This record gives sequence, structure tokens and C-alpha cells, in this order.
Amino acid sequence: MNQTAPDNTPPLPPPGKLLASAEIISLADHATKRAAKLGTVIDGLEAGIASRGEDAAKSAAAAGFPPEDQASAARKVAAKARGEVAANSEDTRWGYIKEVNAAADTVALTATLFASPQAVLARAGLGTPERTNYQAQLSGAGNVELRNMAAFAVATGNKPLGAAIVAVVDRMPRRDRPLSTAELAERLVGDETRAVQDAVTKIKLAAQSALNINREFQVGRRDPLARVKLALNKKENARCPSSS
Repeated sequence: MNQTAPDNTPPLPPPGKLLASAEIISLADHATKRAAKLGTVIDGLEAGIASRGEDAAKSAAAAGFPPEDQASAARKVAAKARGEVAANSEDTRWGYIKEVNAAADTVALTATLFASPQAVLARAGLGTPERTNYQAQLSGAGNVELRNMAAFAVATGNKPLGAAIVAVVDRMPRRDRPLSTAELAERLVGDETRAVQDAVTKIKLAAQSALNINREFQVGRRDPLARVKLALNKKENARCPSSS
């Protein structure tokens, strides 16, 4: 019986809208603020629960119960209060979470298309007469001319020209290429690419942070492992944003 060979063809990028750099940076700021707002809301809810527990302990103390009974009363009242507050605040809390999760879902395509400076530069001026003309003019250029035009593209910030150079050079045998297309892309769109990658990571971290603090609120205790993992991810992003 013949077996079908596995399909190793890389999948297409996820569907969605490609966001402009400014859009995704703004979205990251919004997602971070909404996650922080959820934290503020939950802090307020926690304070209310704690207050009810403290009141129960004070009442038990006033009635002459020993400290262990006071603590037990506080725990029981706080546990009951948590259930009530969690139910009453569910729509509000999940409203924030859904908002931040929607932002994370929105950036899936953008994250793929901003995977590297080369991927970003490859799209510059795509389909425009400017890039088409550059590519036609450079198709027969020699190595010296290609290097000179690459220097000119960097000096003037001409991304369509840079993209045309990359298209021409990438068709050449690797050993014959007169310049590094990765270096050219880095110089032309490296900063933009890293800014977008950093924004994508901030959105993902905001979504994870929102889920973590909501889960902790629901169960009434901290999750040390989740906190450490999130802190390490934030530290790694702060240290090296472009590795997101």
C-alpha cells in the first residue's frame, strides 16, 4: 500500500490585517493600559474582599472568640465574598481580557510579516512603477554598481531601491553576491522592524498578564510559576526586543 509523502510545504501566514508600524505601536500601548486597568480593578475587588474578612474577624473578637476562631471566621467570610464578587464582576473582568486578547489575535499576521528586516524590505514599493523601474535598471548591473546603489539607498533611505537591489542580488548564486542583503535590510528597515516586534511582544505579554491576574483572583491565591515566567519574558523583551 502506497503511503502519501508528508507535505513539508511551509504554511501561509495567518489571515488577518497587516497593521502599519504606527498602528501596532499604538495598539501595544492600548493593550498594556487595558491590562493595567484590569489589575487596578482586581486590586479594588481584593481590597473589598479583605475588608469583609477583617470585619468578620473584628466581630468574632468583639464576641469574645479566641484568635484562631477569629482567623477562621475571616477566612470563611472572605471565601464566600470572593465567590460573590467574582460572579458579580465576571462580565467586567472578561471585558478587559477579551479586549486585550483581541489585540493579540489582531497582530498575528503582522508578527509573521515583520519576522525580519529582510521580510519587511522585500515588500517595500511592491507593485509600484518606482520599484519596477529600479529592478529593470539594475537587472544587468555589475557588482560595483550594485554596491554603489546599495550605499545610495541607505544614504537616502530609499526603501523601494533597496528592495529592488535585494530582489536582483537574491537571484544570484550565493558565492557571487556583491553584498549582504541582510545587512542592507538592517540598515534600511532594522529599527522599524524591531519597533514592531517589540510592540507585538508587549501585546502578547499584556494578554498573558491579564489572564494571569484574573486567574489568581478567581482562585484567591498567587501563582508563583506564572509570575516568574511572565517576569522572565518581560525581562528578555527589555534586554533584546528584536528577539521577540
